[in-house]
Amino acid sequence: MWISLIGFMGSGKSTVASLLGERALLPVVDLDREIVRREGAGIGELFRSRGETGFRAAELAALNALAPDADLVVACGGGLVTTPAAVARLRASGCVIWLDAPWETLQTRLAAAAAAGDDRPLLAAGDWEAARALDGARRPLYARAADFRVRTDQTAPEVTARRALTRHVAWQRQRAAVGT
Repeated sequence: MWISLIGFMGSGKSTVASLLGERALLPVVDLDREIVRREGAGIGELFRSRGETGFRAAELAALNALAPDADLVVACGGGLVTTPAAVARLRASGCVIWLDAPWETLQTRLAAAAAAGDDRPLLAAGDWEAARALDGARRPLYARAADFRVRTDQTAPEVTARRALTRHVAWQRQRAAVGT
């Protein structure tokens, strides 16, 4: 069973996935890193050469290459929820947890990452209003895709990972109780 982490850029998916993997003794797949490995190009380069549609196709291919019955923690890209087939794959493969934070927190984290040289193609123009609108547009998609929502702005990443693991255990118990 997968524990998939979804959420907007800067929500803490990669950080929490690493901590969650350590806590749950599970391998971690960072989907963006997997795409870079498979495609031999960076995320920004893929966006520039293939556009968002081409990138989303590569993202879905990387997701579909993961063993559906493996025990994994999967850190998803922020826009994965815009691809219905990807959401269906996540939901069929395990528990989906939305890591959420208010826009102000996300913007602060993203600005720090950009200052450190992080390549986020959807923020390349530095248009914070467009990024905020994108976050707003994706929020209903995250909510529909997720089994649980965990805030990442009020606690340390270690606590967030523990909360995510607790949600996953509850999800497993619920599934066992209904016999699926």
